[in-house]
Amino acid sequence: MTRPVSRYESLASWYDQVMTDPDDRSSLATIAYALVARLLGPGDGLVLDVGTGTGLSASTLRRAGYRPVGLDLAIDQLRIAAGRLPVAQADAARLPLADDTVAAAYSTFVASDLDDFPGTVAEVFRVLRPGGRYVAVCLHPCFDGNYAQRQPDGTIVQHPGYRETGYAGPGHFSSSIRGKVGAWHRPLAAQLNIYLAVGFRLAEVAEDGTDPLPNQLALLLTKPAELEPAS
Repeated sequence: MTRPVSRYESLASWYDQVMTDPDDRSSLATIAYALVARLLGPGDGLVLDVGTGTGLSASTLRRAGYRPVGLDLAIDQLRIAAGRLPVAQADAARLPLADDTVAAAYSTFVASDLDDFPGTVAEVFRVLRPGGRYVAVCLHPCFDGNYAQRQPDGTIVQHPGYRETGYAGPGHFSSSIRGKVGAWHRPLAAQLNIYLAVGFRLAEVAEDGTDPLPNQLALLLTKPAELEPAS
C-alpha cells in the first residue's frame, strides 16, 4: 500500500506564518478555534485534534479546560506543533486508536484538505466513546467553496460546479493557502450526509467568519450513547 503524503509537507514554516499573520489568515484561524471551544463547551480531559497542522488551536482548547493532543500526516507540521501540544504522526483515515476510547475530538478545515474525508469521518466516529462529541469546522461550502467568487462589495457569486464534489489544484485559487495546496469542494449536503451515514447525530450548527457572509461552517456532532435498534 502506498503511504499517503500530505500536500502540506515541506510548507510548515510558511503555513504557520500565514495562519498567524494579522494581514492574512490569523482572524480566520482565531474564529475557527473559538467555534470549536464554544461548541464543545468547557471540559477537563483529553481532546483529539485530527489534522492539527502546526497546533495553533492548542492554547484556545487549554483555556477551555481541555488537554489537546494533535494528529497530522505532515511530519514537518508536527515538528512545529510539538512545541504547542503532544503530537503523533497519523493518517486521519487510519487513526492509531482503539474503538470507543476518546471522549471528544475536533478538526478545522479538513473537509477541503483531505482526499479520504469520508474515511476520516468514519474513523473519528469509531474512536469516539458512545456519547462522545466531535466539532468539525470547515470553509463554508456555500460562501467560500471552490465555486464561490467574492465581489468587491462583499456579495458572493456562486458559479456552476457547486453541486459536484471534486479537487481543484492550486492554479484554481488566488488565496494564499489554497493557492499553494489546492482544495476539495464538497457541497453542504454531501458533507452532512457523510457525517450522518456513519452514525453521527447533528446537535448544533454555527456559521461565522471574517466577512459579512459567513466563510466558516461549524458542526457539533455526537456519537449516540446507545446503538439504534435494528429495524
